[in-house]
Amino acid sequence: MRRLVFGLVLLVVCGPAVAQPPPPGLPSARVQHVFPLGVKAGTSVEVIVTGNDLEEPEKLFFSHPGIRGEYVSPPKDPTPDPKDPKKTVPPPKTNPAGPHKFKVTAAGDVPPGLYDLRFVGKWGASNPRTFAVSDQIEVAEKEPNNDVPEAQKVELGTTVSGVISAPTDVDYTSFTGKKGQRIIVSCLASSIDSKAAPMIEVFDLSGRKLAANRNYHENDALLDVILPADGDYYVRLFQFTYTVGGPDYFYRLSIGTAPWIDAVFPPVVEPGKPTAVTVYGRNLPGGQPADGVTADGRPLEKLIVTVTPPADAVGKLTSLTHVNPTTALQDGFTYALKGPGGVSNPVVIYLAGDKLTVLTAPANTPDAAAVLDGPGEVAGFLARRGDRAWVAFRAKKGEKVALNLAAERIGSNGDFFFSVRDGKDPKRDLSGEQDDDNDTLHPFGFYTRTSDPGPYTFTAPEDGKYYVMVGCRESSYLSGPKAAFRLRLGSLVPDFCAVVMPYSRFYQTGSAAWQGGTQAYHVFAHRADGYTGTLEVAAEGLPAGVTAKPLMIGPAARWGVLVLNVAPGTAPVTSAITVKVTGTDPVGKTLVRSARPASVTWGTQQPDQNIPVVSKLDQSLVLAVRGEKAPFHITADVPNATVKSGMGKEEKVNGPIIVMKQGDKASVPVRVEWATDEKPNVTLTVESMLQQQQNAPVTVGIAGQPTKDKPDVVVNLDARTNAAPGTYTVTLRGLSQVPFQKDPMAKGKGPNLPAEGFSTPITVQVIPTAVVKIAAPTLPGNTLKIGTDGELVVKVDRQHDYAGEIKLKFAPPTGVTGVTADEVTIPAGQGEAKLVLKAASGTKPGAVSNATITATAVYAGKYTITHEAKVSFTVAEEPKKK
Repeated sequence: MRRLVFGLVLLVVCGPAVAQPPPPGLPSARVQHVFPLGVKAGTSVEVIVTGNDLEEPEKLFFSHPGIRGEYVSPPKDPTPDPKDPKKTVPPPKTNPAGPHKFKVTAAGDVPPGLYDLRFVGKWGASNPRTFAVSDQIEVAEKEPNNDVPEAQKVELGTTVSGVISAPTDVDYTSFTGKKGQRIIVSCLASSIDSKAAPMIEVFDLSGRKLAANRNYHENDALLDVILPADGDYYVRLFQFTYTVGGPDYFYRLSIGTAPWIDAVFPPVVEPGKPTAVTVYGRNLPGGQPADGVTADGRPLEKLIVTVTPPADAVGKLTSLTHVNPTTALQDGFTYALKGPGGVSNPVVIYLAGDKLTVLTAPANTPDAAAVLDGPGEVAGFLARRGDRAWVAFRAKKGEKVALNLAAERIGSNGDFFFSVRDGKDPKRDLSGEQDDDNDTLHPFGFYTRTSDPGPYTFTAPEDGKYYVMVGCRESSYLSGPKAAFRLRLGSLVPDFCAVVMPYSRFYQTGSAAWQGGTQAYHVFAHRADGYTGTLEVAAEGLPAGVTAKPLMIGPAARWGVLVLNVAPGTAPVTSAITVKVTGTDPVGKTLVRSARPASVTWGTQQPDQNIPVVSKLDQSLVLAVRGEKAPFHITADVPNATVKSGMGKEEKVNGPIIVMKQGDKASVPVRVEWATDEKPNVTLTVESMLQQQQNAPVTVGIAGQPTKDKPDVVVNLDARTNAAPGTYTVTLRGLSQVPFQKDPMAKGKGPNLPAEGFSTPITVQVIPTAVVKIAAPTLPGNTLKIGTDGELVVKVDRQHDYAGEIKLKFAPPTGVTGVTADEVTIPAGQGEAKLVLKAASGTKPGAVSNATITATAVYAGKYTITHEAKVSFTVAEEPKKK
């Protein structure tokens, strides 16, 4: 189950409570901690930022334009001594790398939720840290608060930013309430990038424990309590098991009467269509008891509201809450509810891709199954413990029905599975149990594996009725709207989406692009319903002086590296950019999707182990160009590359793209140019495009490594004979050790530090050697009579999704005359045509061996590919006239 996997990832990645050392390399701003962790909309707060490489701060950059972060400069001049005005106090010594103080102001119209905060300074824009905007009172934890007498007193409707500073640290907070009030106590941890796993408890003045909770959602905690009497109450907060603590273990503790949304049903709605949904939660304004529905043993309320989803939300996920990789590939939008006590927690409502059917009554037996009258989606939940959900559909013999079940991917807590059952005998399993999908977008950079089943295509064995039975491993104790699922049935709809992350592999990082250098981003492509097209990835909104050639992710590739080139002398700038991904669907329609920004939340101290890092979706992608000069630049000279065909013919490319047939080889000149006098050696490696790089469609070999004496090397490409046709980008990464002195006033060149750079892209188009297979054609009776026609039916099996027309031409073998056929065309999308063979009067009778049928196709609109098939027959005497 993925929840266990997530916990193990946190344990391995976060490790014990020690400060995480900065990754090796040239300086790049990295934020570790932000405190306090939020601000009330319409107010300002002073925020302290700490991390690595934070010299010369400029500002904080937020993902919402209504939030500003202005640097508060420390005093530079001596100030009067308040005890003796004649004396002065020298300004305090400050560490140029922080901590730094900023004044953060949130406009009054900024919606409550979680946003990205980035530090901007001399060494670029940092990785994002989560920063909250609320409509509550915001205060910082005040020590000492380690016992009841020291409890920090707060009003209801207050959020406390705090830190579990040591493994045995216990933080007490007190509030005053009235009898009958339903108090919500929320403690955000994993949702705000914290390593903490807090436990929260509520006590009355007598020391009686009224409620406790941990792991409400991942490592966040939530409880509610109906106060038994007027008076004071205490919240006790601590790290569960008391084993870890420190500055990485921060939290946001909220105490109040604002609404809390536990679930929305249906969890998925149709885009652009106003829809009535039921909100399940606590302190819902106008809410009614949701009989029998609980969360962590607490009764929930329900409230019917109408939501209006955005109409243009296909391919988008807009969220003001934490989005981890498991839910990151869904489309959806944010919803929140306002009550007398404030605005609720934001939640995501997901978007259907087809007509939606909602299970409004328990469909827990085949007889009670919901019936679909065509392709569509079903939204449901397990109504009672131990339940299954049944959905009925009809299909014709041989019809293929695609099924896709999502539960954990839409935030449900269970491990769901399904099977297709016989409509005549529901106990007869036709598909086998479909369970966990082991696929992931990336094995360690963005780990999307879930406990949901993978996509499954069912082929109906006969005309009739069929059932889909949906179950959950935890159904013995899990039920209700928090055990919701979405099930899609219908034809395959090939599509794609993508995630873009700063190239960091194992560490949290932001952007620090140096003049004459590069900024690289990993792009991970998710192909849905068998999408096999080439994806073109392009950066948009780039500042002047920054350019990027498209990254091409071909059919056999899972990911690639998008490289931005920064021209020498480019002005320093920090700005948000976007990455668009373009592809073509099977009918030729252009599809454009925005890549979803993401980043590493916590890196790993064991980068060689390929352990999945903790990562999340971001709300923006930021590029920062700085005035330092990159130590080297790598140029792939594609126009001067040569391609050697399988027949031994060698040609120069003379263009921006290397075109190779399956089996061809190419050689690309690559040159390294240094901007430093030392010109240290550079080690080149090729960036992978799928997990098993040895199976890549284009294999790459590097002949030698560049040195100051031999800066030119050759990169050899080999298109496999079975390579999936398409366009691919080959990217080289260069690594060198360069002397660097961070302090310009320091003496000497400084220690050697790892420096990396990326080549200009090598774009390779692999074209097939064949796009059809020709079935061996025969004439009726294998005979052509002189003076008559014979129909030769030529059938082709199309390959590599080629759908264009095919021209057929007949040629008799050398020495045979009189046998001819007019050229014919197999229309686009069809599989056969008739060549009409004619034997003219006077044609010599006898055997005709190995006549040639040539099939000519134009691939990708410009590449002519020919195929041949042989046909043998007998030319018979002309029928005698009576």
